[in-house]
Amino acid sequence: MEHQLELKSVAVEFPLRRERLRVLEDVSLSFDEGEFGAIIGPSGCGKSTLLRVVADIVKPVSGTVSIGGRPPAEIRRHQMIGFVFQDATLLPWRNVIDNVRLPLTILRDHAQKAERSPEELLDLVGLVGFEKAMPSQLSGGMQQRVAIARALVLNPQVLLLDEPFGALDEITRQRMNLELLRIWAEAKTTALLVTHSISEAVFMADKVIVLSARPGRVKVEKRVPLKRPRTLDMMRSQSFFETVNFVRDALFGDAAGAAP
Repeated sequence: MEHQLELKSVAVEFPLRRERLRVLEDVSLSFDEGEFGAIIGPSGCGKSTLLRVVADIVKPVSGTVSIGGRPPAEIRRHQMIGFVFQDATLLPWRNVIDNVRLPLTILRDHAQKAERSPEELLDLVGLVGFEKAMPSQLSGGMQQRVAIARALVLNPQVLLLDEPFGALDEITRQRMNLELLRIWAEAKTTALLVTHSISEAVFMADKVIVLSARPGRVKVEKRVPLKRPRTLDMMRSQSFFETVNFVRDALFGDAAGAAP
């Protein structure tokens, strides 16, 4: 069976003045269509770089990446990758609906790919009534909803999420986690989330990938034993606690239980 997203032995280096910095080493991962993956690891281990490799923003020095059996460059040319960053990156002079329309405005040749209109996507992310609002009038969580709607407007095969809720408070973040899962389930796209939160990774994902310190290597792939749809009550379950502890041990090893 062919995977929707597959990386084989991917390595990434960045040039320094007199040497090259190895950021990722021998990374092999696969995700099926409609699967939700989460990547977690120490700061600087290459998590965001890995997303950029999938998006064809960064080129690996070795290894291969395929999306639906095709290289990322081809998928990117057809605008079939959605990317949401920690900063919503909305254009401050455009209102909400025009920010969501932006990819359709720039990429007119791809507009026919849109399965949902910008208005339907705003309904999907819960922002009906805010079409004419300016970004400065929105909370951080609402801005991220707009960014997610914009990322989905061209019906991407893969949705990449680089700590999209990292700047939000804990209460808003949990609400946005639930909203994102609802949106992902309705959009039926494959999603890959980078996060620094162990509990967020476990709560959101079908599979959690733990990377080592730089150069990032896959230390552990952990299948999350929680049913869908996810609910906040699941965060009180024994399965949730055991999976969080498993991921924590994979991240910190013997240091996981050490006092500061």
